[in-house]
Amino acid sequence: MFNWGYSLIGFAIGWLGGAAKVAEKRGAQNLGFQSILGLALIGFLIFSASFGIEWGIMGVVEVFIGAVVGIKMSK
Repeated sequence: MFNWGYSLIGFAIGWLGGAAKVAEKRGAQNLGFQSILGLALIGFLIFSASFGIEWGIMGVVEVFIGAVVGIKMSK
């Protein structure tokens, strides 16, 4: 069973991280947002891996796809 809400959270974390990296390269730095996003990423990956290694890998894939989309949309 595939949970769409779960994958949407991983995608959103990646998308926000990708968009934040592009904004950082343009000179906008928000350390508070980056810290919260980093904690959310770590928490999401730990939560994903708690269901098994295959779900941990899927969590990494979801975040990666979200980051790529976020970077492409921010340019």
